Amino acid sequence: MLLVGTADGLLDLSLDGKELRRTMPGADVVGVAGDWAIADGWVMALDAGAAISLPGGLIPRCITSLDGGRALVGTGEAHLVDVGGPDGPMRDALFDAIPTRSGWTTPWGGPPDTRSIAIGPAGLFAGVHVGGVWRREATGWMEVVPAEADNHQVVTEGDRVAVAAAVGVGQSDDGGDTWTWSHDGLHASYCRAAAIAEGWLLATASTGPGTTEGAVYRRPLADPEAPFARCGGPGDDDLPAAFGHNVDTFSLAAAGALVAVGTPTGELYVSEDSGDTWHRLPTALPGVHCVSWSP
Repeated sequence: MLLVGTADGLLDLSLDGKELRRTMPGADVVGVAGDWAIADGWVMALDAGAAISLPGGLIPRCITSLDGGRALVGTGEAHLVDVGGPDGPMRDALFDAIPTRSGWTTPWGGPPDTRSIAIGPAGLFAGVHVGGVWRREATGWMEVVPAEADNHQVVTEGDRVAVAAAVGVGQSDDGGDTWTWSHDGLHASYCRAAAIAEGWLLATASTGPGTTEGAVYRRPLADPEAPFARCGGPGDDDLPAAFGHNVDTFSLAAAGALVAVGTPTGELYVSEDSGDTWHRLPTALPGVHCVSWSP
């Protein structure tokens, strides 16, 4: 099942685009993970139909589900908050204590955000924009990608970790200890989203934040030295080979061989073969902000 966060609520769709359920109609849904979502600036517990306030008025930016019905929320001003536990929302004190956080910033000079979160066998990863990618250790947090890379999304699948950044795409096959970085085959190095599909690493690239040319690419996971190949084709139902905008963080998602791409103008494209071929779902949607696969 495909979960789609839109400008008019959260939709559950089948592979053929049939609407199975719509929740929070009228809400602007910008993040979804399991039974949790971010909508209209609130963290939403979907199973309870309740909104959760974050400590200190923090603004939620990204979310991932945890065991035990909990979720971890990345926020504005670069914090992490555990929600859904018996003691209420709890900030990660060790993340707050990272000594370099005073140097985190943004290209426009504002405060940084925790922009993406990923969990794998190697642990928990948090991507700060702009402050690097950090991995949770037993005694604290370790920087695994420096702030200079200007990361936009970190994703995991097994021991593999991938990062979409302004300098290209990073891939680690050992849980973030070592990395291969490349933008070979991309029309530009600026990357906003990444996803790990069955046998393939997918990423989106563009010429920058205000781009008029964005695109989706893929390369074999087993060969991180290989150039990326552009996805899409000329057919009316194909994924476009080029977009007039960025394909943004959370607008690309994979689960096994299934891959989805959503657009701010409401189009939704699905691949069932790790991005080799695509079709557009015949579903009328408001602007798509995020996509996620659910079992």
